[in-house]
Amino acid sequence: MSLRLLTTVALAALLCACGGRDLATDDAGDDAGPYGRQPDAFSGDSNNYVDPKCPDAGPPITEDQCDIYDPNACGPGAACYPGEIPPAQECESEIYGSFCDDVGTGEQGAACDNTAGCAAGFVCLITGATTECAKDCDLDGPHGCDEGYVCEPIDIPGFAACL
Repeated sequence: MSLRLLTTVALAALLCACGGRDLATDDAGDDAGPYGRQPDAFSGDSNNYVDPKCPDAGPPITEDQCDIYDPNACGPGAACYPGEIPPAQECESEIYGSFCDDVGTGEQGAACDNTAGCAAGFVCLITGATTECAKDCDLDGPHGCDEGYVCEPIDIPGFAACL
């Protein structure tokens, strides 16, 4: 099989494997939602984005309730984790920071569910392959990552993990 044909077959398989999924519809039968999607004039049920005309958000909003490097920052049965609070309304920004949550037991590479499951000093990350715990590290100091891991920034501004 030629390389060009193999590439075309692989691309077609990838596109089919990804599949398509319709967005949930509301009672009106369209996909209009609170974040700017509205039906267009042509089909009556399209996924075309409509800009909600939000003002410039500025720098990320941060809130640190605790210190992720302090094992006693949150009290018994809890630990401090990097996280984000999603926007509650149109044009609001996420709030990034560190928050107390129930402590888990998962360490480097253990499966987690992105809300709990990791031990103190670890964060649950969605990677390209899985959702797993990764050790918190400091980009500005001795990172403390085990051999074979690199301290890399994560998608929560100001935080990093051993990947």
